[in-house]
Amino acid sequence: MATAINFRGKQNTDPIRNFRFIVTFLPIIPENTGWTPSASIGFTSVSGLAISTESIPYREGGYNTTVHQIPGQTTFSPVTFQRGVTIGSSQHWDWMRMMFQTVTGKTFSNKQTFRSDVIIEVLNHPVPYSTKQADNTGYGRTNPGAMREQDAAQDDIIVNRFRLYNAWPTSVAYSDLNAGDNALMVEQMTLVHEGLDMQWATEDAEWGASGINPTELSNA
Repeated sequence: MATAINFRGKQNTDPIRNFRFIVTFLPIIPENTGWTPSASIGFTSVSGLAISTESIPYREGGYNTTVHQIPGQTTFSPVTFQRGVTIGSSQHWDWMRMMFQTVTGKTFSNKQTFRSDVIIEVLNHPVPYSTKQADNTGYGRTNPGAMREQDAAQDDIIVNRFRLYNAWPTSVAYSDLNAGDNALMVEQMTLVHEGLDMQWATEDAEWGASGINPTELSNA
């Protein structure tokens, strides 16, 4: 019996998987806030990556068979980030506190801002092998296929990238506490922003490591 083989299916024609991604925040924040700049955080889900442009209907005298549609203002949907709460994970709460810190008598200076650029990188799957050279600590000598955890992270290939401009938190919410439930404590943060950009990798899907210096993405 003949075997049906799809000769057109290959890595660069498969749809991008949506479950391997990492989020990097590039803020310009006040000092001594407890929030670490250029932080990379793993989230359970990211939703709301959307852009829409309003339509302005326009009627013209002498041409009343149809209505002209003229593009109006462009709006960007709020983006919601969700993750499990871990001990010491207070970055989002510290960021949100900056929004109402005037209650405590603090104010912003001209060089301080509560905004941040957010980069969302979608990683390739299946996970590629590490291309790092084996060292003298046993990796490669006893197990050639073994690799360090940081080497695996550095070899993550970025296949898609989103960037949010001038984002800031409009809400931070936590899941209900219930002694009779069997669930995790979840944190949900919603950001509003002023711009959305999206880039795809090249055909070879070679965009380098996900641990790339965030400053190199400023002109992405």
